[in-house]
Amino acid sequence: MNRHILTVFCDDIRQEIGGKLSYIGVYSGNMLVSEFPAVLPKLCLALSVVTPTLNPFRKLTLRILKDKEILAEGSLGEAELKNFVEATNDVAEDDRKDRVQIFRSNFVFSPFMLDGPCILRVRVETEEGELR
Repeated sequence: MNRHILTVFCDDIRQEIGGKLSYIGVYSGNMLVSEFPAVLPKLCLALSVVTPTLNPFRKLTLRILKDKEILAEGSLGEAELKNFVEATNDVAEDDRKDRVQIFRSNFVFSPFMLDGPCILRVRVETEEGELR
C-alpha cells in the first residue's frame, strides 16, 4: 500500500454521541455558486493521511490552499510522530505489515469567501516528498 490522503469537503462536520462523525452536505467534484463574490456560511474539510505501519511518517506538514494562497498550515512535532510509531510497538511485526496508520484532522472555515472561481487543494509534505 502507498501513502495517500483522502479529503472530504462538506458544509459541516458534527460529532455524534458515541464519537461518530457525520459529514453534512458533502461536495462531490465541483462546487457551484450562482454568482461571485459568494460567501459560504461554513466550509469544512476532513483529512485522513494514510501510511503503512511499517513506514511511519517522520515529517508531516498539512497545507490547505485556495489557488496558491495558503489558507491553513500545520505540522506534527517529533513527539507526536513518535507516538504514532510507539502505538504499534505491541503489535507483532508480522501483523504490522498489513496495517496502516491514519492521521486525521478537521478544518473549518467560517465564513468562507469566494471572490471568483478557484481551486481548493490539500497538500501533505512528508520526508518522502509531497502527497496530493
